[in-house]
Formats: sequence, structure tokens, C-alpha cells
Amino acid sequence: MKWICFSNPPALSRWTDGYAARFLNDGYRLSWGNVSIFEKFARKYFEESLKDLERAKRALRVEDYPQAVFYAQQSLEKGVKAMLELRRRIVYNHGPELVGIFVEAFEGEWQQEFNHILESLEYLMEYYTRARYPFLMRGDVLSPDDIVTKEIAEKGVLLAEKSLEVVRDYLARRGVIDS
Repeated sequence: MKWICFSNPPALSRWTDGYAARFLNDGYRLSWGNVSIFEKFARKYFEESLKDLERAKRALRVEDYPQAVFYAQQSLEKGVKAMLELRRRIVYNHGPELVGIFVEAFEGEWQQEFNHILESLEYLMEYYTRARYPFLMRGDVLSPDDIVTKEIAEKGVLLAEKSLEVVRDYLARRGVIDS
């Protein structure tokens, strides 16, 4: 494995995305000192996921249930992306594709607790759009407040919280974050 090591990382988004991927495909490993760029991204994704979880809990406390579901989903998505970074999978999108990408990336080392992440992703993806936009249902236009109830929001926040515990354990076992 060849290394490209930056003492001062470039201030570009993902090192101009495809440019870094080209180096990786040529057998290089990118690092910032002793930490790979993937580990740094994993850590940052996880930090952001925790912030979103706190936003979800705050929204739940003020009874903004659609916002609670939205931030719970965002929290989980960023947690999953943190795990995917360690598998060298750069994911720019969200939605149903994320479930498939997650399964494919971890199928060789599947753990029982990953099932909880999948169930949480599937539940929260169902409400991801409904928590943000009006939509047509049975001939009526409904708002997020018409659909996302307290129970839905509470379940979504709880699922995200439990899933982030799985993410935390995964990242800690790999030395990316402290346990």
C-alpha cells in the first residue's frame, strides 16, 4: 500500500471527491498524520449524528413531532455513513439506497445488532419525506403535523438513539472514537 500523507489537509470537499477516489483505486491510502481520511470522516459523521439526535430530542420536548422524526432520521443516516466510511464507502445520497449499501458493505461481517440499524432505517425512511412536506393521501392534502404523531416521533427518536449505540460500539472497537 502506498501512502499520501498530509500534515495540512487540503481545504476542499472530500479532496475534490473523484480525485481522491482515483488515488485510492491506484492503491494509495490517504491519511492526515496517523489517521486516515476515512477515519476522520467517520468521526465527524458520528459527531454530527449525535448533534442531530440532540436536535431530535429537543424537538420532541417542544412537541414538534415532524422535526423530531426528521432529525432522528438524519442522526441515524449520519451514524450509518460513519460506519460506511470505515468500509471505504463514500455515500452522498440518502433514502432507500442507503439500506442496500449498508447491507452490501457489512454482509461479510454481519452482527446481530446491525438488524436493529436496518429496522430503524426502514422505519425512519418511511417518515423522512412525510415529516417535511405536505402530500396527497386519499384525496386530501395532509401536512407533516397531520401524519407524524407523538408516538411516531417517540419511537423514531428511540430507534435512532439505540442505533447510535451500535454505531458507537462499532467505531470504538475500531479505535475511531473513545468508548
